[in-house]
Amino acid sequence: MVHAATAPFGPLLRQWRAQAGLSQLALAAEAGTSPRYVSFLESGRARPGPGIVLRLADALRIPVGERNALLRAAGLSALYPDVPLDAPLLAPVRTILERVLRGHEPFPAWVVGPGLHFLAANQAAEALIPGLCRLTPDAIVTLWFGEGPLRQLVVNWPAVAWAGLAALRREAALTGDPAIHALLRHALAQAGRLSPPPDGALLEVPAICPVFRIGDQTIRTLSTVMRFDSAVEVTTASLRVELMFPADDASETYFRDRAGAAPAGSG
Repeated sequence: MVHAATAPFGPLLRQWRAQAGLSQLALAAEAGTSPRYVSFLESGRARPGPGIVLRLADALRIPVGERNALLRAAGLSALYPDVPLDAPLLAPVRTILERVLRGHEPFPAWVVGPGLHFLAANQAAEALIPGLCRLTPDAIVTLWFGEGPLRQLVVNWPAVAWAGLAALRREAALTGDPAIHALLRHALAQAGRLSPPPDGALLEVPAICPVFRIGDQTIRTLSTVMRFDSAVEVTTASLRVELMFPADDASETYFRDRAGAAPAGSG
């Protein structure tokens, strides 16, 4: 990816457009402008204002954090604030995260920031993967993709690892972040030779999620991701909350028993 710190607006826009797989005609239609103007912007013959930059960013689905870079490359001021998660401005966000994690007990949940940094986890997640939030991104990749105890617990590890690599590839392509590309290379090295799931295998489940074998129990899970899609602050927009659910009654019982909680509706 062209880095905005050194690249003028035109090449950066062209890079994002190529990454999105859009022609100048298609991008112009999405952004409500003309292909001629898009061509002039990419060649440097026209200088954009903030309005067209934001429309192009919307059309290209550029993440909030990268939009500031695009604005700066055009010689404009950044529009999106970027503050640390512990800043007073983000107190409501922290409250939401804490409530979601706590409310999801006794099932695992965690908060992931940019670069595969695990920022917070609930007790169920810590019970499943002790010390999760103290692990570096490299250690997370080694734990998940490398040979070791966690990999041995995941019955469907090849399919799960394949899906994980696909997610890392998407993030690397979307952000162009060298750190994510390095994590992807590390994951590929750890995973070794990995074949895609066989034809028809993906039709047997609604989503590729881990199936754990713990002792003599098989724990089936489904996961979903919560994001702040309407965020206009960089840190908030980059967060994702991953929520793991039991996929059957036996798995729900396992998590509830492990937490010492009574089944829902009892009492």
